[in-house]
Amino acid sequence: MTTSAPSGGTAMEVVVKDWGVSLGYSRGALVIKKRGGVDRIPLFQVDRIWILTGGVSISSRLVRALSHHFIDVVFFDAKGNPVARLFPPEANGTVTHRRAQYEAYLTGRGFELAKLVTYGKLINQARALRRLGQWKREHYGALAEAASKIADLAGRIPSCADVQCVLGHEGAAASLYWDAVSKTTGLPGRNPEAADPLNLALNYGYGVLKYAVWRQAVIHGLDPYAGYIHADKSGRPSLVLDLMEEFRPHVDLLVIRLRPSADWADGGVLKREIRAMLVEEWTGERLEPVIARQVGLAVAHLHGQRAYTPHQL
Repeated sequence: MTTSAPSGGTAMEVVVKDWGVSLGYSRGALVIKKRGGVDRIPLFQVDRIWILTGGVSISSRLVRALSHHFIDVVFFDAKGNPVARLFPPEANGTVTHRRAQYEAYLTGRGFELAKLVTYGKLINQARALRRLGQWKREHYGALAEAASKIADLAGRIPSCADVQCVLGHEGAAASLYWDAVSKTTGLPGRNPEAADPLNLALNYGYGVLKYAVWRQAVIHGLDPYAGYIHADKSGRPSLVLDLMEEFRPHVDLLVIRLRPSADWADGGVLKREIRAMLVEEWTGERLEPVIARQVGLAVAHLHGQRAYTPHQL
């Protein structure tokens, strides 16, 4: 089964979650063959194609047509990791941004950017707790108290002189944040390695967020692997991990609002329909234009044109 969701105007997000789906091209349209029928969607109505499972075929003719129309195709594994993306070679921005990115590592401007993003993350964690308190009025006092402590930690980040200082405040805030969430919702605490529905869903949501930030980094001509807080490691997109931090609380609230339950998971991974639901909820948040704007602000910061302004939840 294939589902589609509007992403603004007439554009559509095509989400493929079932085995046995065949994607082809004919007369200006995406042709979706699946058990029980055939769907045709004009390419001018397609914004992006999400492939969330194996057993899906895609024709080379369609790949060429999608590339010509600058339509993204992204593949995710069962845990939410974006494992591949098809995009045209022209969509790589300008090399001057990449040069500014490398120079900023030496001048300290990149570290200042990373501090501002981390500051934004903590402020958004505090805002997320207060918003959760509006859903859980009986716990508002406890959530507001934790939010105030996190906001205090955020205020210390601008004066940090090294990465360890930033990571220390970030770690202390994370402990306060997830402890408050767990105590007031009854959900388990945050553990990326755990196989409960909450942590599986958070991992999947962060994977979708990582893809969205990665996409914008490439479009803006940045090197996804050259970050300022996350350490260099082969295959690690450190800049993407840096820039996505301030958006994580959006994913947290999205998942908590959906109330993860035991029937979300099977065999240690989320069921395919749950993965598709998370992607559709993500596209419904309309955050990707905001991410594009923030990456643009990061580029301006790296060039020394203006200081980065963190995103506020």
